[in-house]
Amino acid sequence: MNNEANFAKIGAFIIAGVVLITGTLVYLGGMRGKKNEFFVETYFHNSVSGLDVGSSVNYRGVKLGSVKKISFIGAEYNEVPPKDGRNIYVLMALDANLCRRSPEEDPRQTLRRMIENGLRATVSASGITGLSHIEMNFPKTEVADERISWSPRHMLIRPAPSMLESVSDGLTKVLGELNKMDLAVAWSNILTVTEGAAGMCENINSLVETERGRISSILENLDGAASSLRTFSETISENPSLLIRSRDADPLPETR
Repeated sequence: MNNEANFAKIGAFIIAGVVLITGTLVYLGGMRGKKNEFFVETYFHNSVSGLDVGSSVNYRGVKLGSVKKISFIGAEYNEVPPKDGRNIYVLMALDANLCRRSPEEDPRQTLRRMIENGLRATVSASGITGLSHIEMNFPKTEVADERISWSPRHMLIRPAPSMLESVSDGLTKVLGELNKMDLAVAWSNILTVTEGAAGMCENINSLVETERGRISSILENLDGAASSLRTFSETISENPSLLIRSRDADPLPETR
């Protein structure tokens, strides 16, 4: 009986020690994570297909953190208009050590300055896997800040359209303009312009045929004039004095 009691005490002591050690590690890990990361949020108007909790958050290709939550703006904030409520809400956790430029610098202040200078967030595909991630960068073209109807709980990084969205929007606008056009009228105008150009060419050809003889005569006269001018130029080159008198001077009596 005494041995069984001792074994029970030892077992209880071991279990208590394991629980204590596990709890300490979990607590310290949680405290370390809270100390080294801070939250920011963004939103998107279009689908975030391929993005999931745990997806990476990159800045110019370098991982700074991960996605912690994906929801709707209407589910996260109250009294939001339906139009804004359908926007996608994304909460991100960033590594504070990677967001500061020096050990003494506050990473939140650094990120806030970057946002003021135009930092934006986009959803980018990761190769051919179908997975997506958040890419933060400075767009080459300026993106205007739109008004939002909610007050973000965390620092807000505004979205920028991805390349695919820009191409899609461009094609949509082109197709919309084509749909607005009256193709029958446009084709009729093209045919009218083509017929007019053909008629003009026919008129020019008729004029050339009618005036062929006169044009030939004019060209012959121009050729004769050019020949006369060439002869005159040669004569003047040989005897420049002809420019000031009509003919050669008579020889002096002594030279006759």
